[in-house]
Amino acid sequence: MSFGDSNVFEDLFTNRSYKISEDPAVFVKEGAHTVVLENKWQDEKRGCQTFNVNTTVVRNKQGVSGVIVYCEDEGKSEDNKGASESLSVIGELAASAVHEIKNPLFSIRGFLQILDNTLSESDKRKEYVKIMISEVDRLESLVKDFLMLAKTQNDSKELVWVCELVREVVELYKNSFEKKKIQFRLQAKDESVFLWANKDQLEQVFINLLQNALEAVEEGGSIDVIVSKKEEKVMIEVKDSGRGISPEVRDKIFTPFFTTKKNGTGLGLFISKRIVENHEGKIYFSSDEGKGTIFIVEFPMRETTVDDRLNLWYNVNLSE
Repeated sequence: MSFGDSNVFEDLFTNRSYKISEDPAVFVKEGAHTVVLENKWQDEKRGCQTFNVNTTVVRNKQGVSGVIVYCEDEGKSEDNKGASESLSVIGELAASAVHEIKNPLFSIRGFLQILDNTLSESDKRKEYVKIMISEVDRLESLVKDFLMLAKTQNDSKELVWVCELVREVVELYKNSFEKKKIQFRLQAKDESVFLWANKDQLEQVFINLLQNALEAVEEGGSIDVIVSKKEEKVMIEVKDSGRGISPEVRDKIFTPFFTTKKNGTGLGLFISKRIVENHEGKIYFSSDEGKGTIFIVEFPMRETTVDDRLNLWYNVNLSE
């Protein structure tokens, strides 16, 4: 193999040096480099710091127009990697511990249920058993929330059809809505709203929001979910006609373990916020006490191809 033009060889097989400035003369060598800087400041300890530097030259028809430089502190990179691995290990341990706790809880509740069924309504011990069952249920709910918290470490994502996901979650609450005679409406202002997201985590966010709305709304009330696109953002609004959120607790809504519910864990909205932020989104709310609450979730739009959407449509319909 021969190359008539040496520049062709350099472009293919070497990291070329480019002159990007005449006065003063500045040369940039393209590619990945390791740079070691020695600290010589008098008020600081002497030492060396290592950086990973990657340079990419930007060209146009007239030649070199600029250079992009990416610099990363090697020490910090290793620290971040170690922290990420530690979080992953903690998540795995938490998930394992939760599974181990759930099994004895299931047995305890089962035996308490049997005991409850054997006691007469006039027996005072029956009241104590019911309290124990209620506390076991609360503990089980807390364990489930901890498991969900551990699962937020999972960053695997897929193309998610938002309207279809909301419909799947709503189906879980269909009987509860009918029992409380709640009027539910899904307003899909744009059916073609998609997200690159962890579907299980996104589903958990909507479950938490709909559960809160269900508990806040009195019999005969209403719940609306509105899905739309606005300024390159996907917006999902969960609106209820419930009692609203009192001003004195609004700043604590997303605080872990804070709850106004008798049997609540105080982790639902905290986990939801964490999931949304892990997807580069944000969650917020507006509320009028006695009139209702609107929770709004925003996600940045992601480009999708026709093939992506066709494959998703095919998979959704295949599962039905």
